[in-house]
Amino acid sequence: MRSSTIYNLLIFIILTYPIASTAFACPFTAKWNVSVISVVPKDLVVHIKSGDDDLGNHTIPFVGNYSWSFCEMLGDHILFYGYFWWGSKFQNLYLFDEAISDKFISNVDTEHCYWFVKPVGFYVSNLPSGGGEFIKGWD
Repeated sequence: MRSSTIYNLLIFIILTYPIASTAFACPFTAKWNVSVISVVPKDLVVHIKSGDDDLGNHTIPFVGNYSWSFCEMLGDHILFYGYFWWGSKFQNLYLFDEAISDKFISNVDTEHCYWFVKPVGFYVSNLPSGGGEFIKGWD
């Protein structure tokens, strides 16, 4: 009896592994990885939210990062936004919206959006090189 239970469990694992390994795949839409990278001295505090998810407060050290992934939804627009504190400075901005999606989509399995937070402000790119387009300064 015990060997048949182990055998059935083994068969179950083998058959369900492909399903489990693609659990975070986005079969019909783009999967997005978004990263916020701090290039400011001292800690950067960020609170990231969307209409459905509150990703919470995160303290990002100098040259550290915080990343998250999600599937774009068919016929729906996703919005992630963040509140940023660096010392006495504050800023809020959209981190992912339709404009970002349209700007960086390249029709690959996983799309990337990198936000570089610098002493002068916020830059966005689809490459992890540290450059990007200036979007907004600090208040």
